[in-house]
Formats: sequence, C-alpha cells, structure tokens
Amino acid sequence: MNILVAGGTGFIGKKIVKSLANEGYKVFVLTRDIINHQNTFTKDIQLIDWSSKNPSKLKEISVLIKLNGEKVDQLWTKSAKDKIINSRIATSKMLFDFCLNNEIVPEKLINASAVGIYALNSAQYNSSVDENSQNGDTFLSKVCIENEQSTKFFNVFENIEIIQLRIGVVLRKKIISLLSINLFLSIPIPGNKSSYFPWVHVDDIVGFIHHSINNSIEGVFNLVGPELTSHKIFFKTILNNKKSFISWVIFLPNFLTKLIFGDMSEMLLYGPKTKPNRTLESGYKFKYTTLSDALSNLSE
Repeated sequence: MNILVAGGTGFIGKKIVKSLANEGYKVFVLTRDIINHQNTFTKDIQLIDWSSKNPSKLKEISVLIKLNGEKVDQLWTKSAKDKIINSRIATSKMLFDFCLNNEIVPEKLINASAVGIYALNSAQYNSSVDENSQNGDTFLSKVCIENEQSTKFFNVFENIEIIQLRIGVVLRKKIISLLSINLFLSIPIPGNKSSYFPWVHVDDIVGFIHHSINNSIEGVFNLVGPELTSHKIFFKTILNNKKSFISWVIFLPNFLTKLIFGDMSEMLLYGPKTKPNRTLESGYKFKYTTLSDALSNLSE
C-alpha cells in the first residue's frame, strides 16, 4: 500500500512516517523543503515537493495523512489567527489539487484535528464530551471546525473514508521536564485544578493511524488517553513520576490566567471530561491507558 503524508517532518509526523515504513508501506512525504529534510528519513521513504506532477510514480497512492498547519502555540495576533485558520484550509485544497495533478484516487484521508473543537468561551464545563458532543464557540474550536470542514473537497472521490483525529495534548519529554521545573519551584500553574486535561501519548496516535488504515472506519475519533485526569491530578502525577519531595501544586486563578494570556487562555483553561468513546468502540486498544505509564515511557 502507498501512503502520502503531508506534514511528515514534525515531531508526530516523523514518528508516523517511520512506523509506517517499518511496517512495509511505501511512504511519500510532502514537503516544501526537500533539501533540509533529505537526511531526516531512510532512503526507502521518498520526499515529494508539493508542486510535483508525476502520475506514473504517484497515482497508486491510496491513503492520505494530513498533519500540517500553522502552529497554534504562538501569540494570537490577528495576523497569526488568520494564518492558523487559513493554513489548514489551504493545505486541504493543496492536497486535493496534488491528488488531481497526479491522478491519485484516495481510499482514505486521515486528518489531524484537536479536542479544542469542544472548547467554550465560558470555560465552564458541567459534563463530559465525546465525539457526538456539540462544537464549542472559541477561536480554537473555530480552527478545528474549519479544518475538518475543509476536507469536504475530498468528497468528490467515491467511497473515500474521511477520518478526523481529534487529538489531545501530546505528551513530550521536554515539555514535561519544563513543567517539572515550575512545579519544583512552586511556580503557579495556569489552569483550573478541577477541569480535565486531555492527554495522549504519541505512540497511541501512531497506533490509531495504523488501526485506521487496517480497518474500515470513518468519521470523528477522540485521541485522548482513556484515564480521565483533572489538571490537579495531571500535575501531581508528574511530581510522582519525578519522585519530587513537593506534594502540592499551586494554580493561578482563572481571571489572572485570562488577564495574562488573553484569548490564548482557552488553551490552558480547557476542561471537559473528554472521552474517546468512538475510538474505543472502533476496537482500538490504547497502548497507554494511564497517565503514569505514559509519563514513564516518553522518548523525547
């Protein structure tokens, strides 16, 4: 099977690309900077420029994986907000045009979205959310909505399965290390201690993509660890994982978080119990079902 990955040179993308290649898939990575990434992968993984027109080489691609888009973790100026949204829409259109130019008739499109689609301006959450819940009303939810809707370009392909991955906060060793410094110094953490923290290990993103390729599934899937974890428990688990002598976690009041971070505070105050119901119903078994296990197995 031939697979095309757009956004395969980032942290998550590289894990996915290498894993797919190790399973024997023929993997193509779309990139605007082939020269800088020519040593990123082994030679069996082919780097392809977005402007390529080579149907004889590319038309047998049957699975598309779209991961890219302007990063969300930056200062949310009006210009940045426009780039964040437009990059996701533009990438979908570019990927669609790439398929037309190379006579690709995809059977699956796997699109990276986020659980931020459920975020509310009120930052008040009285119940859990799953894949059937209503969308939120914040900027972050708008980004996710526009991103998912942009994949409608691909509905012209008959019988295509479009899979929306609503991904939680991806655990990384260096991020946890930075948070650990704040905790050890008792620096207040922005966030509501009673709200919930939707985490996921990168291996389960990779695992579910393999699951999506090997099974006939489509629609929306929350990629968050099945252990529902509050902000307070999340940070206490980090302390336990680091064997800290400090047992307390101090949180900034919500109004201060909003004052300091402005619109971006929604990323820090997100808090419904986000459940991966459809993900579990699809038959996927998470590799890391508890936060403690996930934190103990971070590679980078």
